[in-house]
Amino acid sequence: MRTIRKNIYAILCVAFLVALNGCGNSNTRGPMVDQSGKHPANWIVGHRIAFLQSSGQCQDCHGTDLRGGITRIDCFNQAGVAICHANGHGPRTIIHPLPFKNPALHGPPARQDLVVCQGCHGTMGGPGDNPRFNVRIGSLAAGCESPGCHLTGMAHPKPWPNHEKAGNIPFACSLCHGANLGGGSGRACSTCHTSLETGKAPALGQCVSCHSAPPNGTTAPNRALSHPPHAALPEVQNNCATCHIGGGLGTPPHKVFGNLTVAMLPVYDAKTGLAAFEKTARTCSNVKCHGGVTTPAWGGTINVMTECQMCHIPGTSQYNSYFSGAHQKHVSIGIACTGCHDTARLTAPIHFGSLSSVGFSQPASATVQGSMGYNPATRSCATPGCHGAKSWLP
Repeated sequence: MRTIRKNIYAILCVAFLVALNGCGNSNTRGPMVDQSGKHPANWIVGHRIAFLQSSGQCQDCHGTDLRGGITRIDCFNQAGVAICHANGHGPRTIIHPLPFKNPALHGPPARQDLVVCQGCHGTMGGPGDNPRFNVRIGSLAAGCESPGCHLTGMAHPKPWPNHEKAGNIPFACSLCHGANLGGGSGRACSTCHTSLETGKAPALGQCVSCHSAPPNGTTAPNRALSHPPHAALPEVQNNCATCHIGGGLGTPPHKVFGNLTVAMLPVYDAKTGLAAFEKTARTCSNVKCHGGVTTPAWGGTINVMTECQMCHIPGTSQYNSYFSGAHQKHVSIGIACTGCHDTARLTAPIHFGSLSSVGFSQPASATVQGSMGYNPATRSCATPGCHGAKSWLP
């Protein structure tokens, strides 16, 4: 009996020493502890990196299942100690490096899919449940809503630049903006995207969630003004970038109502300079389509059948000005353009079919009225009641 007792005592001593070594400095697997068995200061942050480096070292003291072991500190339920791991889960692999508090680090992946962040940093809930991202983790006493971070009830900055680049919009944004993006703790997307179809997310590169194609209303951001006639041009065909390059979705000016960017494609520059928009007068200048002439105010009109000189100016060297032959002579005696040219032959596809070109989309001679007696071979006119056959050339 005495021998058996000695053996049991020896076994208990060995077990005690093994347990002690499990948390002591002599155990190369165990993290650093002081003489009282305590971890270094700020271990609440440091233990995460230690666990990722070697999760087995934690099991020596906290048990193979991390439910307490000889420390009686349960990594799943720290009753009376602290609530560390979000939603009651135990230690698990962190999907991002540490530290990760810098917005430049966590901002891009959070924008890519906020649902991923919710797993650790947010309360659980699906679309329309308005989950909070205030779960305490490490040094973040109030989670993402800690002082100096996000506002209360906000999972992202406010305002949020470039929010249109968010990923997984139907699920990530619907958490707070409603199951159909119709509003929740976050406002409905239709607050800004006034033409957005119910249940659909705004699509990058499309303008129709705020503006019709073309804009056809009377109030911003869907004001028709001169959009329809321009959008109907063969070269435009509702391509907003024709006149709004650098000012579409995702650009700073686009985020403020009334603050728009108008910049024409370089192919529409006139000979006199770069095409430009004057915001106060709402006019364009140096545009090839308008012969380099300052246009009427945006929303104004031009009668293309009678007001030819709103774009075609005599005696200039713009791309579509008329200075050939006897034009100046006829204009000087008060003959209107329509006195010789047949507007019925200026159909829209022909008249406006090649605005970016430096040439005419149809020969000017093809628009001369038949009564003018124009002979394209000799380039001469024989107009009854005006003059006999005369050369058009000087």
